[in-house]
Amino acid sequence: MLRTSVIPRKKKIKMNVSNRPLFQVWNLILPLLVYFVIINVSMSLFAMFATFSGLDPQKQYMMLQTAATAVTIPFILRYYREDKARPTVFWKHMQPVMDQKSVRQRAVGGILMFLAGAALGTALNNMIMLSGLQEISQGYREVHTYFFAGGIFFELLGACLLTPFLEELLYRGVIYARLCDLMILEEEKTERGGKRQRKSRIIAMAVSAFLFGAFHMNLVQFLYAGLLGVLFAWFMEEAGHFYGAFLAHMGANLMAVLRTETSLFSWMKPQSTAFYAATAACFAAGVLFLAAIALFREKK
Repeated sequence: MLRTSVIPRKKKIKMNVSNRPLFQVWNLILPLLVYFVIINVSMSLFAMFATFSGLDPQKQYMMLQTAATAVTIPFILRYYREDKARPTVFWKHMQPVMDQKSVRQRAVGGILMFLAGAALGTALNNMIMLSGLQEISQGYREVHTYFFAGGIFFELLGACLLTPFLEELLYRGVIYARLCDLMILEEEKTERGGKRQRKSRIIAMAVSAFLFGAFHMNLVQFLYAGLLGVLFAWFMEEAGHFYGAFLAHMGANLMAVLRTETSLFSWMKPQSTAFYAATAACFAAGVLFLAAIALFREKK
């Protein structure tokens, strides 16, 4: 009787595709592409509808932008929730930061971040005005005209609420988080590992801020949004959640709207003594708010 030999089957090795560098880079790019496509397609469709309705899209720009932002939020929110549901290195680090804060600590920290964003946003805006960059950037002048078209209601709803929410959800909640996961493979408990992680987070802050500024597509907003973007990422680290960045962004945008649409800051005329004094005072106040945030963190 012939014996048949049984050839053992090779076990299939499952590859974790999500850990591959190319996949992680694609994971970084995809939310930006989705954001760019959805918000621009929505804006175009709403502009067509406005034209058919007899409205001037340019004069109703902020109303259309607010609607397009509202449409885009659910798409980016999905990425954010998926990332938080996964046991990523970034969220393993962030969740304890959030959990160990009491409601009072979150509230006080949020207020300080809002005030810091308002103060430093105003100071930075004034510095850029003094530089003369606003005059030579045609792209900024066009955006500035559209930004304040459509009435103060949509400027407050869109520019001061929905837009900061969407942009912080994307650039800090998704992009910054994924950049950290791309560079930090695992939590290291050693002192050397801690230094390496801090360095990686600083690089991630800078890259996410660069992307945030670049997507505004003009020189003035690239500098303004880029510099504030680093601050917003730090606020996210401090809060353990993107609400810190959102509140600071909201504060900066609110000051810009109030300054343009109301007479509250009519005394702050460029090149005047009051303008220089206000710039210095806002910068000093912003630094004090940052110091208060750091001190408040130490008093857990």
